[in-house]
Amino acid sequence: MAVARPHNDIVQDYLNWLKERLRVIERGDVSVLSTPFLDPFHDGIQIYIERSNGEFVLHDNGNTLENLQCLGVKIEDSARRKALIERAIAGCAVRQTKERLETTATAANLSQRAHYLLTAVIRLNDLWMSQVPYTLIDFFEMVAEFLDRRQVLYTANVSIPGRTVEHPIDFVIPLHPKIERLVKLIGSPSPQTAKLVSFTWMELKETRPASQRVVVLNDVRSPDPLVDESEESFRRVSDQTIAILRGYSDAIYRWSERETPEFSRLWSSNGSR
Repeated sequence: MAVARPHNDIVQDYLNWLKERLRVIERGDVSVLSTPFLDPFHDGIQIYIERSNGEFVLHDNGNTLENLQCLGVKIEDSARRKALIERAIAGCAVRQTKERLETTATAANLSQRAHYLLTAVIRLNDLWMSQVPYTLIDFFEMVAEFLDRRQVLYTANVSIPGRTVEHPIDFVIPLHPKIERLVKLIGSPSPQTAKLVSFTWMELKETRPASQRVVVLNDVRSPDPLVDESEESFRRVSDQTIAILRGYSDAIYRWSERETPEFSRLWSSNGSR
């Protein structure tokens, strides 16, 4: 019979995993924080830290938007795409300056702002998914429109303080005067994104113990508009990803099940499962 591991042991395992894979590389006046979280090309995401007038400027060196360009997304040609980027980084204290994403920090909140910038980069990478060249889908927009059609009351892009840092939440759905459901979206499920979401849940379990923590996974590929008889298809979410999320989530919902009665529990008062 398996013995359940103490919660603190699991938290420590995650922190050890993260600490072992974080690296700081000095390049002249710039420090580069190399992380284990992957970009769309499966390279580790890097955060660049530069000193400026007694503060720190943290940025992605333009890599995030450059990756989107490589995927065929021409940001400057579409006001809608610019708006989607602004929404993806909303609540993260991150701004788009020319070709890069950046934020400003002091010595006191340097770790917080590094976490914010990393979250914004992953969020942007995660929300844009390429199905065929030049065809992109915004998962946040899909879910928001779905909830709007069903007249679900929610607040989008909310930043909530955790035990050590603040965390951006995609949707907060009120259930009762003192109970809320926190919703994180994962547009491209992987063990890396599952670990980041689990870190958020670990932090908020201490500061918002009455809140319910749920995840919506995108487990479908949308139809190819260039093919006449193309249909929505499933994509496999790894057992490892699900196992990581189950450790800290009150419920996991799959986008492929959005038309089923079970999915409506996302906004109902008995939504944990």
